[in-house]
Amino acid sequence: MKRLDVLLSLLPRGCRLADIGCDHAYIPISAVKQGKAVFAYASDVRKGPLSRAAKNVAEAGLSDKIVLNLADGLDGAEEYRPDTVVIAGMGGELIADIIDRAPFAKTEQITLILQPMTCPDELRKYLLSAGFEIERERLAYEDRHIYQIIVCRFKAAAQEYTEAELETGKSHEDGELVPALYKKYIAKYEKIIKGKSKAGIDAQKEREVLDELRKKYENL
Repeated sequence: MKRLDVLLSLLPRGCRLADIGCDHAYIPISAVKQGKAVFAYASDVRKGPLSRAAKNVAEAGLSDKIVLNLADGLDGAEEYRPDTVVIAGMGGELIADIIDRAPFAKTEQITLILQPMTCPDELRKYLLSAGFEIERERLAYEDRHIYQIIVCRFKAAAQEYTEAELETGKSHEDGELVPALYKKYIAKYEKIIKGKSKAGIDAQKEREVLDELRKKYENL
């Protein structure tokens, strides 16, 4: 499935949605049209994308059900009482920062659906250290790229992930994409180890991650 299709499939029916970094507002528009969301709040930190989003919302005839806001992260979203938050298309560290700056998101009543473009390991580290429980992990394939999607909520939980699992996740629902995902990270760590070896830098930690990734790949 494509990235946006997987994201939409994860929305609970009848939710109050907040789409952060909404770009053209494709997710909130589709969510409301499909009956997944009864209301959507959509924000972006850039005026250009938000202007295009406003045009798309108006053309869809959904201005009464989708509120647009120029905002940084989740700033201002709380007053619209979202129970489902989508943050997609950003780096993992930025997504972690956005969540960390929004105390209201740390409740079991709000589901977070996150799709990091980079650094999924840093995002998972943050989520686990901050008490979020990772409930589902999905994969999407589009334009020759595999995207990881994380569904979580705050439960003051204590989950344990290995270093390799922080990179790739550990409970995949899209088995056909898992081999390609592991191959991607095996190649990444082989490259890191090669570079460190040439520079005379110890790469024991990376070798341990690589060994785990190779074992997981072999056991598929």
